[in-house]
Amino acid sequence: MTPIDTSDAFFRRLVEYSTDLTAVLSADGRVEYVSPSIVALLGYQPDAIGGQSITALVHPDDVPATLAAIDDELHGRNQLWYLEVRVRSALGEWIPLEVKARRDPEAAAPQIIIHARDLRERYRVETQLRDQSNWSRALVESSPAAIITLDTSLVITSWNAAAERLFGWSAREVVGGQLPTMLSDAPEETARMHATLHETTRVPRIYATRRVRRDGRIIDVEVSLAPIRARNGSVAGLIKIATDITVQKAMERQLRASEQFETTGRLAGGIAHDFNNLLGTIMTSAGVLVDELPVGTDAHEDAAAIIGAVRRASELTRRLLTLARRKSPQTMRLELPDLVASLEPATRDATPKVLVTFARVTGGLEVIADPDDLREAVQRLITNAIEAMPTGGTLSVETQRVTLPEGDAATAQLAPGDYAMVAVSDSGVGMSPEVLGNCFAPYFTTKQQQSNPGLGLATVFAIARQCAGGIAASSAVGIGTTMRLYLPLVSDPSAERAAAPRALEPIVEGTPTILLVEDDHTFRAVVRRALESQGYHVLDAAGGVEALTALDRHRGSIELLVTDIVMSDITGNELAKRLRILRPQMRVLYMSGYSADVLRDRGGLQSHEAFIQKPFTPADFVGAVKNLFDVLS
Repeated sequence: MTPIDTSDAFFRRLVEYSTDLTAVLSADGRVEYVSPSIVALLGYQPDAIGGQSITALVHPDDVPATLAAIDDELHGRNQLWYLEVRVRSALGEWIPLEVKARRDPEAAAPQIIIHARDLRERYRVETQLRDQSNWSRALVESSPAAIITLDTSLVITSWNAAAERLFGWSAREVVGGQLPTMLSDAPEETARMHATLHETTRVPRIYATRRVRRDGRIIDVEVSLAPIRARNGSVAGLIKIATDITVQKAMERQLRASEQFETTGRLAGGIAHDFNNLLGTIMTSAGVLVDELPVGTDAHEDAAAIIGAVRRASELTRRLLTLARRKSPQTMRLELPDLVASLEPATRDATPKVLVTFARVTGGLEVIADPDDLREAVQRLITNAIEAMPTGGTLSVETQRVTLPEGDAATAQLAPGDYAMVAVSDSGVGMSPEVLGNCFAPYFTTKQQQSNPGLGLATVFAIARQCAGGIAASSAVGIGTTMRLYLPLVSDPSAERAAAPRALEPIVEGTPTILLVEDDHTFRAVVRRALESQGYHVLDAAGGVEALTALDRHRGSIELLVTDIVMSDITGNELAKRLRILRPQMRVLYMSGYSADVLRDRGGLQSHEAFIQKPFTPADFVGAVKNLFDVLS
């Protein structure tokens, strides 16, 4: 091994050849020595710097810290100090330097040895990395897709704003924990993530699945799964990108239902035609027997029974032809409330265990339809509702004029606008999302296997389509079901003018504060905008916990609570009871997609409480709020 040169000349060469700057300061802060690297770094000749005070070179804002550090070093308060200071170059540019210094313990007079390095390249890289990080963060936060990252232990490390909107949990609630959105497929999903982490299989990177929101609602999502790699190429975690495809899946189900209707309709039409021919022969023959056989004999009664069976079979073929849209409807202008009201007596007589309510508007709901078909459609809805309440309950049949916004219209496969509506609500067992998605399919049933399902609600769907209308269903297990049949109104200029949305009247006096509680983010945002546009001060919350927090933070008065009745964490009336303990003067306006009669029967609404049923237009809702304030004042 070659001996290491430890001579003074060797160490001087180390200093003079270094690209970093070395300098020696006296006790009063003057430059006693500076290395040749100052030429490249600051543009000064070493001789030109000698004897100058350090304060003449350092940026004025950095002088106090520099002098304090020198003083601390000279008096032994710092063994080694570090500063980032700006030093003026020969061209007048302020150059950022990283300065490290310490007192020379062997010098006869107090001296400080300084080592300085140019920070411009480091600053440039840091700025570039910071800009890149900010850009990436902005990209993630502004993304409409939920973006979630996890470490190798499947612990959540980030959760963007879209994930908060989609699933309902805030980032603060979930970061550091396990995924809260899993359903019954959790083992399969966990295996898929582990396989991606360890790259043991070629698992599908993009797949559709279902997830649960914080409010308990099940949504359809499309998930993209990929590994996150460290600089050395190893897998450091996972990134999951999820998009809400609930509407897309609903449309796919509607498309499949439409295709099923078309296929079933074509088959049904052909069968019905031939079957009617056979039934004609059977009925004619049975009629001859009834005329010829003695009345009261077994044979006569058998022939009469055959005629009755044929009539029922003929009714079935009529329904099949309706499903196939091959029956020529005998359409006419008719008042929908009158037609629905005609079913009330028979309904009450047939359902002694069920509390029946028929609510109707007076006039102004003319539609064009085949009265027999429309009567059958409404009767089927009523029958279906009654069968959902084997031990009794509440049946509500309502007719009214409604304005469907875009979302509700799409659910019924209609264009937004004004319609006549028949709503049939029951307080029965309700339907799960899976059953709800198939309820209009031909021969679909949840009855016992031995029961004959028949065409069921498929006939209602077909009649609605035949009238250029639509039908939508909402249901919850244990709450009940509401079927809404929508029909186009007869074109009547005067009627259209009468039904035009009323102008919203600005509120002049006062600024009432309203607490709005609704677990559907999109619906809540629309209602809030409508209220704020009229001058109301609105606090909003997605559920009971958030509502209590909002009330606690708001020190002013709250004049009105507007709350959904059916929510995941608390019912609307229970929330109102809790809030009224804190704010006794606060009034309440309830809202729900279920009818008022059903909710009152279930104990969720009292007869004297203010209520508005969804769907409603913003103008109707603001009008209801304003009317409530007018009544209270």
